Amino acid sequence: MASSLRTSPAVTTATGLVREARPLQWYKQGVMLLGIVFSKNLFNFEAWANLLVGVVAFTAVAGTMYIFNDINDLEKDRNHPEKRHRPIASGQVSVPVAAGFALLLAVGGLGAAYSVGPLFLTVLTIYVAQNVLYSVHFKQMVYVDVILVAIGFVLRAIAGVVAINVFLSPWLIVSTSLLALVLALGKRRQELECTTEPQETRSVLAEYAEGDVDQLLVMTMASLLMAYSLYTFSRTNPVMMVTLPFAFFGVFRYHHLVYTTDIASQPQYLFTDWPSVVNLILWACVSVLVLYNVPKRVLAALGVIG
Repeated sequence: MASSLRTSPAVTTATGLVREARPLQWYKQGVMLLGIVFSKNLFNFEAWANLLVGVVAFTAVAGTMYIFNDINDLEKDRNHPEKRHRPIASGQVSVPVAAGFALLLAVGGLGAAYSVGPLFLTVLTIYVAQNVLYSVHFKQMVYVDVILVAIGFVLRAIAGVVAINVFLSPWLIVSTSLLALVLALGKRRQELECTTEPQETRSVLAEYAEGDVDQLLVMTMASLLMAYSLYTFSRTNPVMMVTLPFAFFGVFRYHHLVYTTDIASQPQYLFTDWPSVVNLILWACVSVLVLYNVPKRVLAALGVIG
């Protein structure tokens, strides 16, 4: 009985729809948390309520975009050695069912976005337009594709700020866009490295040159570290400079992984690299300690300082 239930068409379709929503990609919404941390609203529960609704809205709409992209690329995916196993391309989920599910996600996501606020809804609508333009046309344009991917992350960061109604720091936009470019260029470099016929994996790869991507990757990494360094001592508590070793190690580690492993081809797998995970946790903990003056507050509570 249990075995037949697991293999029933309804269960097969349901699991396929979940896969189409790309659960492994949901980590991208983590960028939305930057605003609440760096605006020093980490312990503002009202802000958290709005932000979490916004995260759910963004996740739902992102799922809609994944499904739209897979329907749009159906024939190409069926001829792709890896993408042919995706639920729509493999026939696990029919196009009408996938389209209906996408519409449901879109309505739910945009409705939740409106409950957060009209400005948040506007940001999410721009994200939808950006993704449609990317899927239909711009993903075939060399370097434009990675810039649009970076813009998607920037829109997430902006949405996180808009959801809690705080000041949008230019440093957040600059750092987020540079970090996203590093990840996107690293992924393109890995894709070029791992296949002898790049255009079969992603047609635009035929226009990329490994040497050019290598140079751009190093330039973008240097710009990211410079931007973050300037932020630590010019726009916040100078003690934030103690987080610089973690930032440098994180970037250096990613550069190492791009050239020695295939992790960069799927950035979510960075969470399986323990040095990167531990470094990220340490950076987050130290950043919170400094931004929220935790050591000073603890000393004051103990009566060590007035």
